[in-house]
Amino acid sequence: MIKFRFRTQVSACALAIATLVSAAAHADEAAPESAGDIIVTARAGNQAQKKVEASYAISTISEAELQMKAPLGVGEALKNVPGFWVESSSGEASGNIRVRGIPTDGYSALSLLEDGITIQHDAGLGWLNGDQALRMDQTIQGIEVVRGGPSSIFYSNAPGAVVNFITRRGGDHLEGAVRYEGASYNSHRLDGWIGGPIGNSDWRFLVGGYYRLSDGQRHTGYRQDEGGQIRATISRDFDRGSIMVGVKRIDERIGNAMVTPFINDSNGDPVGVPGFNAKRDIIAGPETRYFDFLTPDGVEKFDNAVGTTIKLTQLTGQFKYDLTDDLTINHTMRYRDSWTKRNSITPRTVASAADLLSSTYGSYADAAAGQTLDFIYTGSGQSMDLANANGNGLALLNLARSFTIPEDEFVSDTRLQQSIELAGHHDIALGFYYANVKETYLSNSAAIFTDVKDNASLLDAVLRDASGNVIYTFSNNGVASYGSEYNNARGSSDTIAIYASDEWKLTDQLRIDGGLRWEQIKTRGQVEGKSTVNLGQSATAADDAVLVGSGTYTPFSRKYDAMAWTLGANYQLHPRMGAFARFTSTFRLPSVSSFLGNAAANPVVQKMDFYEVGLKYSSPTFDVYLTGFNSVYKSYEISDYRQNSAGQYVLNTVYGDTKTWGTELEATWRPVHWFDIHANWTWQDAKFTDFVYTNSSGQTVDYSNNRLIRVPEHSFRITPAVNLLDDRLRIEADFAYYGQRYAEVANQISLPSYKTIDLNAKFDVNDRLSFNLYVNNLTNEIGLTEGNPRAGSIDNEEVGDLVYIARSIFGRSVRGAVTFKF
Repeated sequence: MIKFRFRTQVSACALAIATLVSAAAHADEAAPESAGDIIVTARAGNQAQKKVEASYAISTISEAELQMKAPLGVGEALKNVPGFWVESSSGEASGNIRVRGIPTDGYSALSLLEDGITIQHDAGLGWLNGDQALRMDQTIQGIEVVRGGPSSIFYSNAPGAVVNFITRRGGDHLEGAVRYEGASYNSHRLDGWIGGPIGNSDWRFLVGGYYRLSDGQRHTGYRQDEGGQIRATISRDFDRGSIMVGVKRIDERIGNAMVTPFINDSNGDPVGVPGFNAKRDIIAGPETRYFDFLTPDGVEKFDNAVGTTIKLTQLTGQFKYDLTDDLTINHTMRYRDSWTKRNSITPRTVASAADLLSSTYGSYADAAAGQTLDFIYTGSGQSMDLANANGNGLALLNLARSFTIPEDEFVSDTRLQQSIELAGHHDIALGFYYANVKETYLSNSAAIFTDVKDNASLLDAVLRDASGNVIYTFSNNGVASYGSEYNNARGSSDTIAIYASDEWKLTDQLRIDGGLRWEQIKTRGQVEGKSTVNLGQSATAADDAVLVGSGTYTPFSRKYDAMAWTLGANYQLHPRMGAFARFTSTFRLPSVSSFLGNAAANPVVQKMDFYEVGLKYSSPTFDVYLTGFNSVYKSYEISDYRQNSAGQYVLNTVYGDTKTWGTELEATWRPVHWFDIHANWTWQDAKFTDFVYTNSSGQTVDYSNNRLIRVPEHSFRITPAVNLLDDRLRIEADFAYYGQRYAEVANQISLPSYKTIDLNAKFDVNDRLSFNLYVNNLTNEIGLTEGNPRAGSIDNEEVGDLVYIARSIFGRSVRGAVTFKF
């Protein structure tokens, strides 16, 4: 049945494409030949290759598109890529991207590159998403995205895709730009770059970056975003090669929007609970900004304004030299030193105030003696109206979470490329990759009580006697329990990989591409044990059962290796039209991050098989790319945090297998110079094929054949645009649709479909001065991107609850920018 559905989808799309291509071909008979996009990512050929000639799926995002849309982060920049399900509702960083049904979180299914080399050897490290180390600014000139195909042959930890951010270089003459952007949420940002020759020499330089201040799209009552990035490069092209040396520094903190409480309206659509605007409000606020975490070693200060703070220094060197006319050596190396801290106020459990008190402390109240439970505000000491406070009578148990992750790494990639004439033309590559990664992982959290409103107030839980007097306080200035989470671990790894590829052009029409990669990782480190202690530092119960380090460290030392290979063929039916087919067998190795929560962990090498076929057509007026794919994921690892009897959160790891049939369609039509329309559509039938799980009650349940987490069956984006006033004014509208999804493996919590409209406009006063306007989520839509993973990613505790926790996209916002070029 699945195969029938897949073939039907592909056949229907192919018929539509054939019709469009035929019409476009006739319209283009007199048009000049299109140069097409020349691709540089995930290949090692000495001859130039166009996008339409590739034997795998590629999306390119040009400088003009980046200028037009000005994406705020990596996730926003990739929303137009078919086959990607992008979640950027957390803000500029710490997002999730799922590629062709690969169900892993964060950026663990793809590799993020700058100028062809990874910015983070493993972009899916725990609490260290790769997008935290990459900022969108005016120094980025274009993006290439390779899905499937050879991505995992040329790069580590790239089973699903590789995204290459191509940066500017200094040119033959001095030039630059200055850009100011302001937004409706009190955001101010200044970007700029300048580049050109160094004196009369052949050397070129470029310096650029940005600085910004912002209150954030969900305003906490204090500044969330502050800081920026600077990048500098010097480079030189010479007769037989080139050299570049660059440095990048990020010193910035940005906010991280968390989940909020919802109910469903009479139509079954999600809305904020009474007294809470789900489009702009946030639980975090001035009262929940500062906490003193009690620990065995004294007080640990917590400041929620830290958000996601990163201090990163990155050094890059690139060298290319033609040893002969047919033999080239490429060497790129990168060193990174970073310190990341992520603090957040994360809602964990929502309920009526009375129910939350009863479920947490009900056993302590002697009803026969007239004792009652109550919440009081920590600031005033007044009782909370348990039935009607803020118009909802709700209370929250939140987690004040703090994660600190220093990391440094060195990566090196050396590649030889040789062109050979033997039964056709061969572009052969042989490469060696090395990565040394050192990571420390520290975490500490506290559970806190708040009411439910924008910038919520802290609550203390108390016990009253029959006369209403407070006889005991359970929580300490809003803290229900210290040490809800604790980790102290460090480790390092060495990765080596040898890879080879061959692009064999048998005829002008037929090319066969193949490649293989062998990779090995050695990990070592130590993890501190945990124990639960009564600190006795307060008169409350908040520090009676605190998770702390035991002082005993358990070492780990593991080694893993695996082989990946790919084979594809491309046939050019016409210089403007081609077809391809490809099979890839690849893997994802465990990393240091696999052990930092548990030195005795037993992770496995995750194996994947990808099948893909595609049709491509490119002309001056019409481009279309259709790809059908089948992704088979073996030993998918899902981490599920569960609360134990002491209220502490314990990691539970489960493995399963998945399979996804899918179709990607990307097309652009330019019938006249003043109008064009771009569209992308993804259909995915993504399911678990083997997922048997023993739940917390000891029951074995089989979730095989359930749909994958948070992956819609259908998603598309259509962007019509007009060019007016002699092409000085361009106006675009993005119409996007995301289908229904499930929040957890059990498929009991449904995330409904939603639609958005974004507007972008650019007006060029002249060649130097331009204005931009951006309106995001014009219709102020609520769109849930995830449920409450703290309540369970496999079985969720909130099933059937009238009030639940989820995260929505941001409400409507407006940005404006002015750019001056020189």
